[in-house]
Amino acid sequence: MPPDLAPYVIVAWVVGVLAAFPSLPPRRAVLVTVLSGVLFLPEAVRGSIELGPVKLHKHHAIPYAALLAALLYDSGRLFAVAPRWFDLPTVVWCLVPLPSVLTNDPPPDGSPPLRDALSQAWGQVVTYGFPYLLGRAYFADRAALRDLAVGLVVAGAVYAPLCLWEARMSPNLHATVYGYGQHDFVQTIRFDGYRPMVFMQHGLAVGLFMAVAALAAVWLRRPAGLPGYLPWVLVPTAVLVKSTGAVALGVAGGAVLWLSRSTGSRWWLLALAAVPPAYVGARVTGVWSGDGLVEVVTESVGVDRAQSLAFRLKNEDLLVDKALRRPYFGWGGWGRNKVFDDGGRDQAITDGLWIIVFGDRGVVGLAALGAVLLAPAVRFAVRSDPRQWHTPALAPAAVCAVVVLLWTVDCLPNAMLNPVYLLMAAGLTGFDPAAADRPAAVRPPAD
Repeated sequence: MPPDLAPYVIVAWVVGVLAAFPSLPPRRAVLVTVLSGVLFLPEAVRGSIELGPVKLHKHHAIPYAALLAALLYDSGRLFAVAPRWFDLPTVVWCLVPLPSVLTNDPPPDGSPPLRDALSQAWGQVVTYGFPYLLGRAYFADRAALRDLAVGLVVAGAVYAPLCLWEARMSPNLHATVYGYGQHDFVQTIRFDGYRPMVFMQHGLAVGLFMAVAALAAVWLRRPAGLPGYLPWVLVPTAVLVKSTGAVALGVAGGAVLWLSRSTGSRWWLLALAAVPPAYVGARVTGVWSGDGLVEVVTESVGVDRAQSLAFRLKNEDLLVDKALRRPYFGWGGWGRNKVFDDGGRDQAITDGLWIIVFGDRGVVGLAALGAVLLAPAVRFAVRSDPRQWHTPALAPAAVCAVVVLLWTVDCLPNAMLNPVYLLMAAGLTGFDPAAADRPAAVRPPAD
């Protein structure tokens, strides 16, 4: 397929979503829309198109299509979402570009600061706010979270043969189908083989997706009645994707679930939720350099991975120093959070989502996004009994809470956005574990 046709594939997909949405119950239609877009749409290297004021690329097309279809065919569900106090972090995160832009120098392209501020805020509304609203509207009860968690497993099963193909033959599906590669090919070479990318932005994104799909398949096999062969397919595939960090996170997530159930203690999940703020606090204040972790990685994984980690930590040090010059609302975009030498060359690679947010949106934005991702799992841990996390009523919510936390931890070294995880966070935000333990007085809707 010629590269210039990739954006029009996105347009055709949006039209297809709008046409097919009424053929499914609304909740499952939203889920299919999001998952199909994540799995198969082209990445935005060339796969974007401007339609008037709307720039349509994969990570905007998915929330636009899902929300527009829900408004057209099921608007009552969206308007029935009552704002609650726990929605405030999402509101702050979506609006923080306004003070971030307006407290900095005018945009370098000469556009009015207010227009630039509104544009950046709208970008965060689309990328984060739309999936959050959909998650609150459609995935905040027991049956909905089950559909969401099972949908993750099914998506992983669909991706498994594509991952195995690319692990053996090289990551070429995106280039074959859309005419261009979505990332540097050299980064796909791992352990005398290949790390699949399929149709996601990077092999790291695929690695985490397959790891959490495998985790969900193992945890939900009995509570959700999944076919027994799914864990035997997804677990080996997650390993063969060759993303060491993702496999480690998947194992850690499984350990948290198993220990929580075995000991009846919620502190395992709360400890996992504490990892991102502890890491960020230690790095920003400078109390932890990371040298000890580099030594551990050198001994346990290898010199190559340790050098990569040391390189990331060195870049973080430079970027933290720059971010602390605008600590409250950040640098307001336009790459001003980066570090340049006298010749204008970029001196630090901004890999992690946390350091990007800290540099662009300051501590206010970082705290808001942290609350969006961490608070739902903490709330679930505090309001539910870990001894029941393996039951049909709570197993889907428990695995969704762990998946969101694992993604948040993964956002420390990486910045791989995925609306599926945002749906989970939003669904957990509105989920009442106590209600899941009570028999419903009325049969829930079929969707």
